[in-house]
Amino acid sequence: MLARHGESVANAQGWLAGYKDVALTPTGQAQARALAEALAPVPFGRVVSSDLTRAVETARPHAERRPGVPWIITEALRERDLGEWAEIRRDALRASGEIQRLLSWTGRPPGGESHDDLVRRALPFLASLPTLDAPSLLVGHGGLNRALLGLLDGLPLEEIGARRVQNVEWRAVQVPDGGFLALLAALPSPG
Repeated sequence: MLARHGESVANAQGWLAGYKDVALTPTGQAQARALAEALAPVPFGRVVSSDLTRAVETARPHAERRPGVPWIITEALRERDLGEWAEIRRDALRASGEIQRLLSWTGRPPGGESHDDLVRRALPFLASLPTLDAPSLLVGHGGLNRALLGLLDGLPLEEIGARRVQNVEWRAVQVPDGGFLALLAALPSPG
């Protein structure tokens, strides 16, 4: 299962966070608790999250409900590094015409990562996790979840960046053994 973190300070104020570590707002904290309540019946075998505070704060209520269930916190699942565009408003990128670079599969912000870079960082980690009989919960970010879901859904790469993933939006997905490596292998060679 993939879930996005709750509303962060950056989300509420309308700017891009990327690697910048920002906390959840009170609304985001309430969203995280509500998501944990909604998913309480699911017998997760592990909780996995980005190490950025907004993802950790969203994953915490899930992990606390399941003592003894492993909770893996990793930088491999961080949001896309936005380089010089961290803390910039999305509307400023629209006004400058740079929004297309942000949304494209291979476009990189100055000093940052593309969607392609992001999945090439995340997929090997996900592939390294042992297979469990119970589902896993991955608490990630808008960019990460957008890219993973786009690949799993077979969307054309250049359409993935336009897909929106709302705060605490979640989706059950089934990835067969070797599925994350297969997604990685199917990516075009980086250019």
